[in-house]
Amino acid sequence: MKNIIYTLSVLLLLAFISCNEDSFLEEMPEDNIYANNLFQDYDGFVNSMNAVYSWVREERSRADNIPLTRCTCWDTGVDNAFMNNGHSGMTFLNWPTHIYTDQFIFENMFDWLYRIINSTNMIINRAQKSDVNWMGSNDEENLNKKNYIIAQARLIRAWAYRHLTYCWGDVPLSLDEIDGSNYQNNWTRTPVADIQIQMEKDLVFAKENLPLRDDNPGNVNGAVAIHYLAELYLAMGRNAEAETTARELCEDSEYHLMTERFGSNANVSGVPYMDLFANPLPSQGNKEVLWALLNTEPEAVSYGNEDNNYMKNMWQTYYSKDNTIKKLDLEVFYSNNGGKGAGRSSITAPTFDLYEEQDDRISDFAIKWKLVMPNDQGEMEVVLETNTNHTITDGKYDLDHFQWPSTRKWEYVHPNTSNASSSDQFNCQMYIRLAETYLILAEALYKENKNDEAAIWINKVRERSNATPISGSDIDIDFILDERSRELVTEENRRHTLIRTDKLVERVQKYNDFAGPTIAQAPKYFPIPQKVIDANTGAVMKQNDGY
Repeated sequence: MKNIIYTLSVLLLLAFISCNEDSFLEEMPEDNIYANNLFQDYDGFVNSMNAVYSWVREERSRADNIPLTRCTCWDTGVDNAFMNNGHSGMTFLNWPTHIYTDQFIFENMFDWLYRIINSTNMIINRAQKSDVNWMGSNDEENLNKKNYIIAQARLIRAWAYRHLTYCWGDVPLSLDEIDGSNYQNNWTRTPVADIQIQMEKDLVFAKENLPLRDDNPGNVNGAVAIHYLAELYLAMGRNAEAETTARELCEDSEYHLMTERFGSNANVSGVPYMDLFANPLPSQGNKEVLWALLNTEPEAVSYGNEDNNYMKNMWQTYYSKDNTIKKLDLEVFYSNNGGKGAGRSSITAPTFDLYEEQDDRISDFAIKWKLVMPNDQGEMEVVLETNTNHTITDGKYDLDHFQWPSTRKWEYVHPNTSNASSSDQFNCQMYIRLAETYLILAEALYKENKNDEAAIWINKVRERSNATPISGSDIDIDFILDERSRELVTEENRRHTLIRTDKLVERVQKYNDFAGPTIAQAPKYFPIPQKVIDANTGAVMKQNDGY
């Protein structure tokens, strides 16, 4: 099948594949899906949103030629995570001054996010056409279906601009479909404050036109819109609106924290906190998840392939490189220790010290403190206790700590033991959950000097994991950031949070032995890809400071 590509000055890639433009304008083969016949009815718009969701899931898949996830750029190299088993394309995570303007990972991320934006713009634009068959039984149902599609697209557009503004600051704001006829090479960078105003409009529209919970947990919904809108209001300094918005979700009965054991492992030893990750979907009893990333085994996908999730590879330490572990039957070892990982990222040692000893979030159920193997009687025996021993050598890449404790949030054991060493991972995962909304609400209350009430919401999170309750006098912004780390480590977009609270340099210096010494000399934002600047010949696009 021929494909279509529109190469744009800001590297916006059209949603639907690539081929010769003239051929696209002339050919309309019935067996191919092109934009003009895809957007004829409601089903076509649903399929187009499915494509967008597929691209969203790429956040946690491998970024093309580099063995790291795209989200690595904002969840590692921060206060609570460092690069462990390194790669030449990742050194900036531990040495943040090692960033250059044509670095592949930043080009890849920039392209990816603008591809999503242009695709959502296309959906929003095409949904306005009067001849669309929305397949409703009356005008009201047709309007509801139309707004349901537009609201999803606008929410995802806001989601993409959220990443862009936290990673690059001012970026081009594109709200129109780029179809090849409106090519431009004079893009300018729109101030973050102006982009946030558009994000607010998109999120408010989504909040008003999406159900609080969607039948498909992989779709965005009203709860996701509320969550991001509350966070956006914090970033904009509109703390009272952040409180009101977050409270709307936190006090609704549709979602709640999972404080009791549930799901497939409820009858075996464990803790409610970790049941969330083993049972990430509402259909599995999880009433805390707001948005899930769906996945499936590749043989179950009709088109034969599905990008596999890479979170296990990123966060599970490469234990089989250890001199003791490498001598074992590795297929059996992987099957009994959460699968095979490459250990690209690890939790920083000081982060573990933020927990109380009795906190479930640092228990054996949540952190891989012991590596086990079955003995001849089939009983599990400890073969290695993990540790955070490490040294920092100036000028040397002192990495590859193969005994480092791992989070167990992203474990995945292949159902076939003979494939236990596979890097593939096809389980569904939570993307955002209500506990984070509680902490957003607590932050808004703190900023309004309502510390006692903020403590109530923080304690709801802490008490689930048996952490000692706190009082309002214990709360400041660092405590809130500590609690976010305790609850959301490896989940949240941590760099975004630290930039939003203006704590990136301070906390990386305090908690990250690797990136801390040079973070103050590194630019706040990533570089605008040089090829984007070079292609924008009709206007000067200034590079971020420090490059």
